[in-house]
Amino acid sequence: MKVVLIQPCLSLKERYGKALGKVGPSCEPLGLAYLAAAIRNNDYEVEIIDASALNYTNKQLIEHLKKSKPDLVGISILTPMYLRAKETIHNIKKSIKNIKIVVGGPHVTVFPKLTLEENPEIDFAIYGEAEHTIVEVLDALEKKSSLKKIKGLVLRDKDKVIINPAREIIKDIDTLSFPARDLLPMKIYRPAPTYFNKLPSYLILTSRGCPYNCSYCSKVMGNVYRAHSVKRVIEEMELLIDIYNAKEIIFRDDTFTVNRQRVEDLCDEIIKRKIHEKIKWTCMSRVNLVDLELLQKMKKAGCWSMHFGIESGSQRLLDLIQKGIKLEQSRNAIKWARKAGIETKAFFMIGLPTETKEESLATIKFSKELDPDWVQFTITTPYPGTKLYNITKKDGTLKSFKWEDYQTWAGWSNKDLVYVPEGRNADELKELQRYAMRSFYFRPKFILRQIKNINHKNIKLYLNGFYALLKSGIKKCVSKRC
Repeated sequence: MKVVLIQPCLSLKERYGKALGKVGPSCEPLGLAYLAAAIRNNDYEVEIIDASALNYTNKQLIEHLKKSKPDLVGISILTPMYLRAKETIHNIKKSIKNIKIVVGGPHVTVFPKLTLEENPEIDFAIYGEAEHTIVEVLDALEKKSSLKKIKGLVLRDKDKVIINPAREIIKDIDTLSFPARDLLPMKIYRPAPTYFNKLPSYLILTSRGCPYNCSYCSKVMGNVYRAHSVKRVIEEMELLIDIYNAKEIIFRDDTFTVNRQRVEDLCDEIIKRKIHEKIKWTCMSRVNLVDLELLQKMKKAGCWSMHFGIESGSQRLLDLIQKGIKLEQSRNAIKWARKAGIETKAFFMIGLPTETKEESLATIKFSKELDPDWVQFTITTPYPGTKLYNITKKDGTLKSFKWEDYQTWAGWSNKDLVYVPEGRNADELKELQRYAMRSFYFRPKFILRQIKNINHKNIKLYLNGFYALLKSGIKKCVSKRC
């Protein structure tokens, strides 16, 4: 039996808009690569088609499938890609007879029943972690036995959609094989500009789950934090260096420093093996989970950049979204990282529930007070599966239930905003977003700092970023003095 796993095509321009599409990231779909490894380890033939990275048209995708002749097609669905996934499913079923389609991913995990109800051409769906479920599905299909007892599966029974009991989480994720990166077009991938200094730069996911309760975050992997052992992480780093010539690694965990001792042990092992002399790395964490001593050790082990979700300059709003941090912790984290010699990128949100224009401006002011190396301002989007989505849907402030409006990224397009706080309007939020970016990045202090960092290797990166800032229409807001 042969399986083809597909990442539907959604271009960078569609995701990030015409200007930011030039610098938007294209990263390896590790979820599909983990699935492919599990399938292959159980002696089934498997292939991955990353249609987004390959920029496939529908016609090219169908032609590829006709040549490949799979028995089962698996399609990953993120909410921003939902409409494109629907289109892909329809085209496959229309063009290729007697082929079965299974879907999975974050959108399916949030809407397991609705996904099948809206898409009669889907044969079945997997919700939650899929590595074990997909293998059991393949075994059942091979033996022509029933699927009704497979945990984590959504299937059809005549005119009904049946949701089987949920599968238990994978407690020991070291039991999973390395992602099947050999099935991906690794040379194509390029992270966002502020995530790397040198290419190739690749992702590693060293943990699953997050113990925190931010209301805007969808807990697809659950609240239970599970981490790979230090030994396993080191082996994966060395694999990327030896096989894919990686110059940098991005630890893509939601919160890399949840387990301080594990991070210290990992840093010690990196230094002991002199891996830090071959490769540098970045990670994401929370401002309440770092201190100067830890950051100095991370820097010594090769960490050159950290990304923090700071979200707002209003303590009231931070408490409202259950972020679990204080403004002073944000000040300290940025200060300590700079002292340790680690670059910082801070993420902020505009248009949080009940946020006033004054609070939006306070957040922008706070970003300049902190003065991280890079910032990103996004317009609040209540994604399905989050507390924020449920709250805004219930109180009537969620403006759009159209999946096409979830297709863009954080307000950087001409599409409608999914959510606008009561008393605000979409034009104002978009103008504030532009103003925030321009007022931060066009400060003389920032420009002088970046001029010092420009060299012949990264000048194209800086030019593309500058072009994106100008073309994204930021100047409109300045003229109106937001």
